[in-house]
Amino acid sequence: TAEWRALSETGIVAGFGAEWILGSPTPPRNVRVAYTEPGTPAATAGVTRGMRLISVDGVSIDDGSSAGVAVINEGVFSPRSGQSYTFVFEGASGVLPPVTMTAAQITKTPVQNVETIYTPTGTVGYMTFNDHILPAEGQLVSAFTQLKSQGVNDLVLDVRYNGGGYL
Repeated sequence: TAEWRALSETGIVAGFGAEWILGSPTPPRNVRVAYTEPGTPAATAGVTRGMRLISVDGVSIDDGSSAGVAVINEGVFSPRSGQSYTFVFEGASGVLPPVTMTAAQITKTPVQNVETIYTPTGTVGYMTFNDHILPAEGQLVSAFTQLKSQGVNDLVLDVRYNGGGYL
């Protein structure tokens, strides 16, 4: 409850700043990076959208043993703030060298990539809206104010990683 309140009310969560996509709860799991929060350990380490997770602390992401699943679950879904974890990723060019990141208290940025696109048929705004959490309200107001001042007529609202939430 305390962790959920911290996330939903302040946008703070323990982690690396990478949002994960779990292809399957059982092997082959196909865990990928959906996006990273700006300025976080993941972003600083060069972890980017689309990278496939190969292992956590030397444990294959497809390890089905109870000990392996415990390591994977902690490293990916509930890392302890201040603890370091080593990840191996596969990128477009193949398997990459290991990346060690220290989990921290991450402040999520629910509204990202606010852009204005000028087209022959009018001005289009674009933004990603990743989390229905309390801090999103101010960020949405700022984004819409920015887009309005730039004469946006149409809006592309990217909610592909928004699972809903705060009411």
